Amino acid sequence: MQIQTSYRNIFNAKAKPFFALLSAVLMLHLANYAFAQAPAPVPADPAPAPAASPNTKAVPTRRPVPPERPQVAPSRAIADAPPLVSEPESVDFGFLPPNTAGEGIVLLRNTSDKPLTINLVQPSCKCTTTSDLVGKQIPPGGTVELQIKLDGAPAMGVRRSSVKVMVDGYGRALDVAVKGEVSLPVRIVPPYINAIEQKNMTGRVILETTNKKPFRILSSLGGPISIQGFDGAKDQPRSSYVVGYDLTAFSTDLPSYIFFETDVPEAGVVDVRVRQAKVPKRSMISVIDVRCNVGLIPSGTSKEALFILTNPGIVLESVTTTSTDATVALARTEPAKGGDTNAFVTITPRDGFTGILLLPVTFKTATLSADFEVIASVRPEQISQ
Repeated sequence: MQIQTSYRNIFNAKAKPFFALLSAVLMLHLANYAFAQAPAPVPADPAPAPAASPNTKAVPTRRPVPPERPQVAPSRAIADAPPLVSEPESVDFGFLPPNTAGEGIVLLRNTSDKPLTINLVQPSCKCTTTSDLVGKQIPPGGTVELQIKLDGAPAMGVRRSSVKVMVDGYGRALDVAVKGEVSLPVRIVPPYINAIEQKNMTGRVILETTNKKPFRILSSLGGPISIQGFDGAKDQPRSSYVVGYDLTAFSTDLPSYIFFETDVPEAGVVDVRVRQAKVPKRSMISVIDVRCNVGLIPSGTSKEALFILTNPGIVLESVTTTSTDATVALARTEPAKGGDTNAFVTITPRDGFTGILLLPVTFKTATLSADFEVIASVRPEQISQ
C-alpha cells in the first residue's frame, strides 16, 4: 500500500519539537539578561551564634593589630633647660648716679654630673655688656664668673635688661635679669604726673633721699606746692616729704616739669615730668638727652654742662642763650663712644642770681640749629651738706 505524505504533514510533524527547543533557548537568554540587570541582593543578618554551653570556653575574637609606629624620642635640646643656675639669680645695681655704669659679677653653677660648655652669652640690649664666656667649660658642680656691666645714662628712671646663657645640648637658655635705677641723691615718686586730657591736675608726690639722709626743700617752680604735715620753721629736716601740687591755674598750656630745689649738692634741682598730649618738637641735632642737670653752681662760680651729640661727624660751631640769668660758652668738643661727640658748655650765672636756673641754650653748626636746656641750682656753697 502506498502512503502519501504532504509537505504540510511533514512540517506539522517536525514543528512541535523544533519550536519547543527554540522557546527554551529564548527563555534561558531572557533569564540571564534579567539576572544581569537586577541589583545585587542585600545579605541577610547573620544568624545569632548559638549560646555557649557552660562547659564550653569562649574563644576571644581576635582584632587586627595595627603595625607599631617607631617611637620618636623628644628632643632634649628643645624641651629641657640646662642644669645651670645663676648665683644670685638676678643683678640689681640699686641707685646709679646719672652717666654712671653699674658693674657686678654672678656665678654660673653647673648642677649636673657632666661638664657643660657655654655656646652663647647674649644681652638683651646694647646698654648691657658681659665677659666673653663662649667655649668656656664648667666642670660638674663647678662655677664660672660672668661679669655684667649696665652702661650709665643721663635720664632718670629704671633700666632693665637681661642676659641669656646657653650651653651645648640644650635649647633653652638661662636668663639673668639685670636692673638699675638712674637717680640723683633725691628722687621723686612717681617720676611723672599723667595730665593728659586734664587728668590728675591736683595730687601728691613723694620726695626722698636714696641714702635716707635728711634734707630740705628750698624752693619750687612750675606751680604751687604744699609740703604736707611739715612746718619748716620748727620741724627738723626729714629724709622723705609728701608734697601736694596744683596745676589748675594752667588752663591750657601746662608746664612740662615741676622743679624742686633742695639743699643736697648733687641734687640741687630735681623734677617730675608732667605728661601731656602735645608732641615735642623734633631736634635737628640729635642728642642723648635734651636736658642737662648740672646740680649746684655755687654763687660767683661757673660749671660745665655735658651734652652727648649723636649726629655722625657733627661739627659744633657755637652755643648761645637768650636768657639774661647766665652766660654760656662752648668750652670744647671731643670724640665719644660709638662715634658720638661730647660737647662741654660753660655756664656762668649772673651776679646776684640765686634759686632754680632754667637756661635755654642753642647749638649751631654750619647748617643746623637746635634748642636744649640746662638746669641748675645757684646758691651760696655753705648750704651744702
